[in-house]
Amino acid sequence: MSLTTYVGYVVKFIYFFLSNLYSLPCYLVWMVLLTPLRFIAPNLYWKIESFMFRMLQCMVVTWFEINNFKVQECGDDIGVLHNKGAILLCNHQSTGDTPVIMVSTYNKKMASGTMLWIIYVIFKYTHFGVVSCLRGDFFIDQGKDVRQLQLDRLKKHLVEIYLPRNKKWLLVFPEGGFMYKRLESSQQYARKNGYPVLQHTTLPRIGAVKTILDTVGVPQQASDNVEPNGNYQIKDSSKPLEWVIDMTIAYKDRKALDMLGMVVGLYPQSDVLVHYRVYRAQDIPRDDVGLTSWLYDVYAKKDAMLDYYYKEGRLPDEIINAPSELPQIPLSVLKFDLLDQLLVHTFYLTSCYVHYHYIIKPMFLFVSSCLHLIF
Repeated sequence: MSLTTYVGYVVKFIYFFLSNLYSLPCYLVWMVLLTPLRFIAPNLYWKIESFMFRMLQCMVVTWFEINNFKVQECGDDIGVLHNKGAILLCNHQSTGDTPVIMVSTYNKKMASGTMLWIIYVIFKYTHFGVVSCLRGDFFIDQGKDVRQLQLDRLKKHLVEIYLPRNKKWLLVFPEGGFMYKRLESSQQYARKNGYPVLQHTTLPRIGAVKTILDTVGVPQQASDNVEPNGNYQIKDSSKPLEWVIDMTIAYKDRKALDMLGMVVGLYPQSDVLVHYRVYRAQDIPRDDVGLTSWLYDVYAKKDAMLDYYYKEGRLPDEIINAPSELPQIPLSVLKFDLLDQLLVHTFYLTSCYVHYHYIIKPMFLFVSSCLHLIF
């Protein structure tokens, strides 16, 4: 590699570091300053928080734009469900999945801002963990000995956090970890019990999905809620979750990318494909056997679609032409507004200036004066 290439990596990493440095603290400072609203007008507070969190995701969009990574999408138009309760099921291959999800949901109006993430507990201790804690994301631990405890915690979280804070989408990785770590054990389990032996995904776990459906999912006997004009109405407001969105991420040549390599530009620029398929929550079985069968079938279809894509470089015709009651997104590259990105970055940079001169600097001078008087 040339010196210019290495310099480019360093410059992009510095930008990645600085954008985290000036955006995440500003988000936290604004949310702390607005804390009185959390008690006086909680709905307004969490609406503002959703806008602020969506603006954080704009940083990820800019990282992709700088490195010329393109996200292609197709399938059901999940944008029409941007303000409706839904579970977003996604296959999990690498750390690159997280920025891809953020980028692909960013232009779905406020869906990305009101999304509640269900993620592995280790992320609680990353630089983004403080943000996730403040906004109410759920950190889940793994292991047979704590499984029921985690599901009980999730149920409580849905009632006390998801509903009061008016969150909409719930992101779940049903595989329970990166595909490459679980593939061998998943295949062994499948062969032993007569389940589909998957090659590009692993057999999903039903615990979190079942807990969500049982706690906030529209009852199975709910009547048809879809109107011809595309206006999706929720009739049972106490259980607002109506939809399950199956999201499939496919990396070119089956090479899953990691987040740091993507934002720094270590990989050749290539498209990432995202496909959406939507199901009604009221049509999904709630018993263990029925839900397991349904979820395994969804992942078997997902696996077959990925296999065809990796071999042929395109999606099979039956996937592209699959009937659906939702509008369809033709295969297309996501486009983002440059002015929108500039405004978001300007907001956070300006916030840094304001916070420093009117909060941090006066506090520092006050503390220094107190110490001077004491000593």
